[in-house]
Amino acid sequence: MSATPFQIDEEFWRDRLEVGIARVVQEHARDASLRLWIASLTPRCRSVLVEHFGLAETEEFKAALLARRTELLPFLLVDAAMEGKRVCAIEQLAQAKLSPEALAASQRPTLVDGVTSYDRRALLWRLYLADPAHLELVFHLDRLQRKGFARMVADDAPPVNGTDPGTFLTRTTLQGLLDRYEREQETQRQSHCAAILNGDGRYRVFIKRDMKEAFVSHGPKNTFGFSREWIILVFEQGLRRVQVCSVSPSVPPQLASRIATGFFGVPVNYTNEVVETPVATVAAFLHSLLADPARLPLVELVAGDCGLEGSPQLRLSAAGSASIAPAIQQFARAFSDPLADVGRVESLKVWFSEKRVKLTFEPADKTGASYVVRYADQPLDAHERADFEQLMWKDYGIRVLSTEKKHHAAAA
Repeated sequence: MSATPFQIDEEFWRDRLEVGIARVVQEHARDASLRLWIASLTPRCRSVLVEHFGLAETEEFKAALLARRTELLPFLLVDAAMEGKRVCAIEQLAQAKLSPEALAASQRPTLVDGVTSYDRRALLWRLYLADPAHLELVFHLDRLQRKGFARMVADDAPPVNGTDPGTFLTRTTLQGLLDRYEREQETQRQSHCAAILNGDGRYRVFIKRDMKEAFVSHGPKNTFGFSREWIILVFEQGLRRVQVCSVSPSVPPQLASRIATGFFGVPVNYTNEVVETPVATVAAFLHSLLADPARLPLVELVAGDCGLEGSPQLRLSAAGSASIAPAIQQFARAFSDPLADVGRVESLKVWFSEKRVKLTFEPADKTGASYVVRYADQPLDAHERADFEQLMWKDYGIRVLSTEKKHHAAAA
């Protein structure tokens, strides 16, 4: 891939990494902007450039970089492409793709909370120099860790298929299924299979799809087209289960069902997963939030029918990580315990991994004998989600699901 502005791979930078190339090239061409960029370089970033260009880090280092300004453009493009990407996604890929020496060269000299930390920018530059395609992996891993996922299961167990999912889930095969869906449904939209990542028995499919008509303006001119959404489908357990991340509620499950139908050769329909928890187990969990407030601090409670005249909604909240257990106990002594009846609890938030995590409780049926416990997984990254789900199961006996759900859709 050339480093010159006139030979930039636009399909890679603009279409796959969503970089505003014109803006980066313009900033790169301005002497003042480029000097500020060079001045912002950390010691570990300078080390990357020293190694890459074979320079000596002397007093003339900045001047030497300015003399190579054309060759600096890819590094500015990397910065633009990776702006705002989660550190955990970058470090996850760097630890898998970079050598121990490259990781060590990007490591900061001091620990953060006792944990090794890295210069994010230096890691990204090293990933790019090793293989530009690494940036696209970071792009997609960041989406995986940033979004909430509706968990869905095949409503009728499809037959066992001896085909390896990896041989079926290819971009060519899936693109054909997506094109056929859009054509048969006459949506006037396009879906593009952007990537497929596999590992730990899961297949992560990234689909870029036209969503609704829109336009963008540039001065007096308008460009009409569609706003776009990213759909992420995470297939597991031989495609009998799928996790769905999207903005639109109904089309993504239809696409997942279309893919599964193509794999099994029989109609497959995905519906939202339901895991029932006995009401006694949920009640014990709520009691523990008051009896042992330090274990999992309760920082917000929203309840209905709180014992006051007219049954107004009750909302108690504390900033930060302070538990509101003492306040709830005081309220209970004066009026009634808002946690005494699971059915009265609309939602609550607990403090976990330095974040406020929302929990909701849905009656599994009209009897109130069991509940589906869901949590807002969007604030947590992939590792934190796994840790929270394990904590809820191991410590409280509750299998939590995401609050994300999708519309039931007949197999298309």
